[in-house]
Amino acid sequence: MKFNMNNMNKKYFYLCGVVLLLIHLAVLTGYGMSKEGYHEDEYYSFFSSTGTAAVYPRSAYDVRTGHEMQRQFMVRQGERFRFAEVIQNQEEDVHPPLYYLALNVIMSLMPEHFYKWFGLALNMLCSCVTLGGIMYLLHSLGKGEACYPAVLLGGLVYAIAPSTVSNVMFIRMYAMSAMWTVLYTCVIVTVMRRGECGRRRFAVYTAAGAVLCWLAFMTHYFCLLVPFFLTLAYGVVTLWRRKGILRMLVYGLCMCGAIGLAVYCYPASIEHIFHGYRGEAALSVLLNGSFREMCAMFLPVLDKNVYAGMMWAVLALSVAALVLLTFRRGMEGTDRAALGRGAVVYLACLASICFLVKTSLFLGDSSCRYFYPVLALLLPLQAYLWYRAVSELTAGRKRRGIIGVAAVLLACVPLLAGHMQNRVLFLYPEEAEKKELSYRYGQEYPLIMVYSKEASQRSWYMADQIWPYQYVIYSDYEHMLELPEDPLLTQAKGFVVYMDAPAETLDPLVERNPNVEGYTLLRKDNFFMVYLVE
Repeated sequence: MKFNMNNMNKKYFYLCGVVLLLIHLAVLTGYGMSKEGYHEDEYYSFFSSTGTAAVYPRSAYDVRTGHEMQRQFMVRQGERFRFAEVIQNQEEDVHPPLYYLALNVIMSLMPEHFYKWFGLALNMLCSCVTLGGIMYLLHSLGKGEACYPAVLLGGLVYAIAPSTVSNVMFIRMYAMSAMWTVLYTCVIVTVMRRGECGRRRFAVYTAAGAVLCWLAFMTHYFCLLVPFFLTLAYGVVTLWRRKGILRMLVYGLCMCGAIGLAVYCYPASIEHIFHGYRGEAALSVLLNGSFREMCAMFLPVLDKNVYAGMMWAVLALSVAALVLLTFRRGMEGTDRAALGRGAVVYLACLASICFLVKTSLFLGDSSCRYFYPVLALLLPLQAYLWYRAVSELTAGRKRRGIIGVAAVLLACVPLLAGHMQNRVLFLYPEEAEKKELSYRYGQEYPLIMVYSKEASQRSWYMADQIWPYQYVIYSDYEHMLELPEDPLLTQAKGFVVYMDAPAETLDPLVERNPNVEGYTLLRKDNFFMVYLVE
């Protein structure tokens, strides 16, 4: 059978889909192997999923072992599947518990162990489901076998996009949020496409949408943004058509009921949304912040890390493609209806991004994480629109296949440029050298962590650098000059010290230990300066 890119049959389409999945897994595995460190929120993901409380210093002078500090990020033997404690940890913070419950299940299968792959494997599973959902969604926007290349291009864009990889590398709830976002979009597009289906089938679609709304709410509150705008668009389109209004109302009420049920199941959500530090910050920015100022902060970060500096060109091409396809006279009625649903999804994504720009905390490059669930839809849809527009323009012309390949390459240029510019975030390659130093001195020198009482949690922002040390000594700033006569301090051959204080603070330590002569500043991290005393 002769292969034709522009008229691919179902067999080749499914085969290419499997190849895309394998490419996606290979890309994620390769980057996962190169992940050397963790964002402080990733540490929180692990320790809040263990079902135990964090280990903070017990007094002004506290001695621990590195292994003891590492165990706070492990599920301990005899404490597996402590779901109630995981939920309580999230209630005390500002997040829903579903992602952390799933992480607890994985960690409980191997108690007394810590691996980055616990979180990465969960995120990779979510991402693979997301990829399947994207391809199903894009296929539902086309017509028959002619749309297969456009669907595969959209899937390829998702599979290799730096933003996709970054989302998986970040061990938080955003990869799961992207999965629920895409799956809900598949459901509501199906509802809009098959609005006149039988009652039983409509009930199944409605139930699926309600379940996904519940799951989205229990994963991340912002995860409901795209479903909200899509459901709103469904209502507007239905009222405009004056057809299927009763079903639209039933569907909308069921979605509201699902969210109400989620609040009933997790009442702490009310406190989180309206009174928690994160909710109050979001509401304050929404009501008082300037949208122009927020755009000035967020858009350059998105341009650099998602589009490799080509954001405005990509958006312009996408809008041009959408306008072309919308007003192209040669398109058939069914194809126009499918394109209309695609336009609704595209506009819902843009509206969600505008809302996120208005309400999200600006945290530098890591701010991109707020947008990953929306980008999981937006980037493949843009590539799909490009290919469909090119196909429409070149219909019946010679060398159409070459032009199609050019469209594929054009869609992939920003993604490949992003990889070349190292725009995959949350890998922290610089941490490898820091951990190597810990292993070099860990068994011979104790580590002294000089912390502030007001920010004691910062002592675990570099947790994996602490674990190799046989002894870890905690002291707050106020008592650094009043350290006890501990043999660990007076007889050690040397120390590694993490602190953010004047270097003279180390003078009493040097004076009381005849085995050391002075100190050297090794490096300056975000929250601590690292000294070697020997």
